Parts: sequence; C-alpha cells; structure tokens
Amino acid sequence: MADIQPRITRRRLLGSSAALAGSLAMSPGVRISRAAAQGKQFSGKLVIATIQNPVDKAKQALADAYKAQQSGVEIAWETQQRQPDEYTSYLGTQLAAGDIALDIVSGNYFDSFRGYVNLDQYRRTTNPYTGHPWDQDLDWDFYRGINAAGERTMLATRSVHINWFYNKDLFAKAGVEPPKTWTEFVDVSAKLKDAGITPIVGNYDYQIPQWFAEVYFDQYHTDWVNTVRAQSGDWNYDPTIDDAFQYDPTNPNLHNTYTYNQQRFYGGIRDGKLRFDTPAVAEIVKNMSAIFPKYATGDFFVIGDPYPTFLQQQAAIMPSGTWALSNLKQDLEALSPDRLKELGIEEGSVKTFEWGTFENPAMEGDLVQSPVRSVESATGEYVSIVDKNQDQTDLAVDFLMFWLSPAGYQPYLTAYADSGELSPSGPLEIIGVQDPPEFRDLFSQVTMLGNAEINYNGAWTSSSGTTVHQDLRGLLKKGLEGDLSPEDYGAALQKYFTDNLDAILDLAGLTQADLDDPARQPGT
Repeated sequence: MADIQPRITRRRLLGSSAALAGSLAMSPGVRISRAAAQGKQFSGKLVIATIQNPVDKAKQALADAYKAQQSGVEIAWETQQRQPDEYTSYLGTQLAAGDIALDIVSGNYFDSFRGYVNLDQYRRTTNPYTGHPWDQDLDWDFYRGINAAGERTMLATRSVHINWFYNKDLFAKAGVEPPKTWTEFVDVSAKLKDAGITPIVGNYDYQIPQWFAEVYFDQYHTDWVNTVRAQSGDWNYDPTIDDAFQYDPTNPNLHNTYTYNQQRFYGGIRDGKLRFDTPAVAEIVKNMSAIFPKYATGDFFVIGDPYPTFLQQQAAIMPSGTWALSNLKQDLEALSPDRLKELGIEEGSVKTFEWGTFENPAMEGDLVQSPVRSVESATGEYVSIVDKNQDQTDLAVDFLMFWLSPAGYQPYLTAYADSGELSPSGPLEIIGVQDPPEFRDLFSQVTMLGNAEINYNGAWTSSSGTTVHQDLRGLLKKGLEGDLSPEDYGAALQKYFTDNLDAILDLAGLTQADLDDPARQPGT
C-alpha cells in the first residue's frame, strides 16, 4: 500500500497498503440497480475528507473545472496531512456521528462501516462528462477490493508495484549484477558484504514478513486457488467470472480470474486440506533465512523506514515500490530543509549516485508451482461515498465520474504538476490522462508481474494489529534466526493455526458454522 502529495515516506504510505491488504477479492457481479441522472444540473454541497490532502492549486483547479459544469454545487475540502492511524481515528469518529457531514472519504481506512455506496452499481453508467461508460474512463479491474458483503466501496486512481532498488555504484564496486533468481540474490549479497558493503536495508514490518512473505508463499502454493475459490452455490459465486475459471499457474493475473471465499480457505485449514507443516513452507523459510537477517542492516527487526538509509548509501539494496521512483529522482536532485527534517537526516549526508531497479528474484526448485509475482495494488487517491440519501449519492457519483475521468483529473493533475509538488506514487489508471514526461519515463521501466497480495498468501505471517499478528511474526523471526529449523517452524506454524483457529476466525468475522456452509453469507 501511496498518495499524490508532497514527497511521502513509506511510513505514511504504509497505512494505505495495510488498509487494502486482505480485502482483495472479486466482486460478486455488477449490479446496476441505480443510475446517476444523465446531464442533470445539481445543487448542494459536497464535503471531501480523503486521507490524501492535495495541494491547494490542485483542489482549486478541480473545483473550478467542476463548477464550470455544475454551477450550483459547492465543493468543500476537509483534508489535512494526517498519518494513517490519525486518519482512521478521525474517520471513525466522523462516521459515528448522528448526522454525518462527510460525503467522499477514503473508506478503506474504516472498512467496517456499512454505510458506503456500492460503486459497482455505477461502473457501466454513462459518464455525462465524457460520453463513455465510467469503466472506460477508469480501469476498474487493476485492483478489486470489496467489503464483507461483496460490495466495491472504494476506487483508486493509480497502481503500485513492489520491487527492489539498488545502488549501481556500489554494485560496480563489488563486481555484481542484479540477481534474477534467489540463489543469485544470496550470492550477490555475500559478495557485497565481502566488499565491505552492507547488502540490504529492509524492515520486519510491512516489507519482508508481509510483501515478500506473500510473494514467495504464492510461488509455492498457487494450487491453493482450487480450494479457496468460490464454487457454484456459494454466496459470493459470480458466474460471469467463475464459470469461465481455468486454473493456469503461469497466468500472471490468475488471482483476478476467480472469486475468493474465505470460508473455503479457513475450512481447508480446519479440515487439514491446506497445511503449513510441509516441505514447501520449510523451503520458503530456508531460502528467506539465507538472506534475512544475515545480510540486512543490524536494525532489521526494528527499523521503520529504510529509505533514508538507502538514500545515504549505507546499504546497496532496498525493497520499495513505484513511489520511490519519483522520490529518489527528486531527492537526489535537491533536498529542502523541510525534506531533510522529514527524512530525519543531516544536510550534506546525501551524495548523488546512479540507481536502478530489479524485479523479485524467483525461487527455484521442484516444489515451486508458478512464476514469481509481485505486490501490485491500488494507490493515488482513494475515494468512497458515504450513503446518506439518493439525491446526495447521485451528486457524489456525478462528481466522482467527473474527477476520476479525463474531464476532471487532467486539470487537477496539470495544476498539481505546475505547483512543483507532484510526486506520483504509481502509474495512472485513469484512461486518457498522462503524467508529465519525466514521470512517464520513470514508470515506463515498471514491469507488472501480477499480484500476489491476496488473502490466503498473507495469512501465515499477518493478521492486522492483533496478538495473532504478533505471534505469527515472532514465530517467523525464530525461523529466520535459526532458533527453529525450517521444518520445526512449519510444524509450529501448523500447531498455532490448529490451536488458535477459533480466535483467528473471530478476527475474520467468521464462525465454524460459516465454514460448514459456504453458501451462507457471513453475518446473515
């Protein structure tokens, strides 16, 4: 999980990913039960309170452009620079009010709220500002996040891709090239260390035990799809998608071709069909422990943001994502006092260097089932509509169709770029709009591999903000440090899920009865 805003750190970005991770699934069918009035002149007020706080010039350009089309509408921006946890608290308080003032929010930060509009109802509505169905102005399929009721309550404007950044100067000093396989990755790390260079800076928060735990679990467990996908008769089975499903582990976008059913996933664990005490899990941990924490910075288990360490050339490799492309470009050109303070580094500590990227090195062996994928998710602006009444919903939908299409996003983006504060976090998913050339050039080097950040791939290491989460991370730490052999780690992980399944189900909002009957929607 980034924002279009002044250059942000990954710590601020983290909440976006965390809020999105775990919600990825396929929509149970498009239901166009309501439609915004076409060509209607609206009146009233819209209050926007997203986590993203665009610069004033961009806000004004968007409001002015919409005002030219809808003169009777007032746009009020209630946005501030808030950290993810601060925004979550703020949004929860606002949504608990008896008379909710907000109209457009970043609902993925408070996804338990059941009063968001199901945007799938509008995806094929004709956009009055372009003449196209809305899903021809915005790519609705690059990321599909739904709530527990199977509703799409959030749209985003950009995509994000996770890979590795490296210091070309330090690589040249050690005489190494970017690795393509995990074996090569271990070899490169060893040679960097032998040359007196710290190989990797990464963290044990949202990077190694989240991003890459998902990426490499996916390589070894692609066939779990056949257990976790919805079957005919399940409450969320979507015949428009699931009737056409074909299991092809080589398809980069395999996880976009079926509907995930978490009841079948947890039922598979309960019934022993899906297990963690396997040679596959042991091999993943064995491979990961060959690098982490052995070749990472000494603060691997406690560091928050690895970016300043990489920027100061204190390590040769950093895992990051598309937001770092623009951050590195701009930071190596100039660092303002405010930016130095934001990064927590001293003036003069950053020297220009050549850098590049490489994709996730593939693990290899007889147990591997599929090519390596990445974490590819949503970024940019996140927008959800608070459902108050039909008239207000129609107004909010009309505004979003304007903003999330060339009609509104182009003037918004142009003003943002003119402000000098644009630092886009990933390629645009709004069709017919382009970033300034310097950012297009940066994003052109991104190779999409397919998304591994799906529900079941992260279950073995992550469970949002809970004791279970801490337990799983502590268990993996023992495996990486050698306190548990890879085989013993797998056995301990299996025992943990077996012993704590009821607590894990409770966190997922499920009961044993839900596992018994995937045809029944949880909570009904």
